[in-house]
Amino acid sequence: MYRVSTNMMGDNLIEITRRNTNRMLELQTKISSGKKNRLPRDNPVEVGHSILYRRAISEIEQYEKNVDDGLSRLKVTDSALENVTNILQRIRELGVQGSNGTYTKEDRKKIAAEINELFEELVNVANSKYKGKAIFGGNDTLEEPFKVHKSFNKYAGKEVIEKVEYYGDIGNQNREIAQGDIMSINSPGNEVFWAENANLFSSVDASNYIVAKDSTIRINGVEIHLKAGDNIETIVTRINDAPVPVRASVNRMNGGIVLETSSARDLWIEDIGGSTVMQDLGVISGKLPPKNLSPTARYFGGTVFDMVKQLRDSLYRNDVEDVGSRALGGIDLALDNVLKYRAELGAKSNRLEMAKKRLVQEKSDFEEILSSNEDVDVAEAITRLKMLEVAHQAALGVSARIIQPTLLDFLR
Repeated sequence: MYRVSTNMMGDNLIEITRRNTNRMLELQTKISSGKKNRLPRDNPVEVGHSILYRRAISEIEQYEKNVDDGLSRLKVTDSALENVTNILQRIRELGVQGSNGTYTKEDRKKIAAEINELFEELVNVANSKYKGKAIFGGNDTLEEPFKVHKSFNKYAGKEVIEKVEYYGDIGNQNREIAQGDIMSINSPGNEVFWAENANLFSSVDASNYIVAKDSTIRINGVEIHLKAGDNIETIVTRINDAPVPVRASVNRMNGGIVLETSSARDLWIEDIGGSTVMQDLGVISGKLPPKNLSPTARYFGGTVFDMVKQLRDSLYRNDVEDVGSRALGGIDLALDNVLKYRAELGAKSNRLEMAKKRLVQEKSDFEEILSSNEDVDVAEAITRLKMLEVAHQAALGVSARIIQPTLLDFLR
């Protein structure tokens, strides 16, 4: 049998009141902070999920920044190539005019002078920058990728551009737009501003050549591993089996190796890791690219600038036949290559736009999940608080009724 005393009743009522007060304080804290959990110990599972969701949102925000930067860079690049296209089209129009037999020598000289001015602007566009960095320099973005060499031209009667050389590299500017999804957002100048396939003919007879030790060469950014004992035929096979836009063969006239790009671009060849194979075969001189091809090798393959120079000089010389055939043909090749890269830029821009829409949706979804996981339903919390307040007031009222006898009651 339990003995119920006034103290027990008071203690129970105090405990009930304390619990109600704690619940109200907890709800008031949640309403004021807007969060379900103030500390990790309040609900470790929900807090752990919130950390994961916040990390996912942070990653998405970084991907969004990468996509926005990529879109901005592609926009600047496309704008530059649009200018290149307009310049080349104007040069072609002038070339067609100059090939007309009704024009005089002086007329062609004036046309050549305009092409020379367009030539200067073409180089300026090729050295365009984005955020202070060259957009056509590959990874070497701090310096101008195209260097101009001028000399006196007797037909023009002044100094004009004689040669434009590429001093950038073939590196890609990459942006990660999703986990593990890396996208290149640039095109090196030794691809965009090339007009013809590059061809290299070595003068070294490699008929009896044998690779002395395991070696590695790099052609246009792709590493190719060679084994000790490989002969020239095996080397050619290994190059052709590699994912590189270069085809190799053996020149049956002199036994030398022949390298040809599969599209309009420059050759970029290196011996790496102590290899000397390309030097031994008379392909390179031992220096790092660019400008490391062996002086004994024959190299063919013109740039966009070479094509413009050829047309300009043909007009200066009043060589109508060359203007109407080879020179204009070179401009057409240059235009075709530039337009090809503009199409690629458009495809990349479209992909980045789609990626941006996907990231915006993913971020919205994760923010909604995060909110449902950690945010308080304010309306529900206020309703519960009001119910607790009513219960608390009722408990206090009952307490006052039940525990009525006091010392004053006995003194009446």
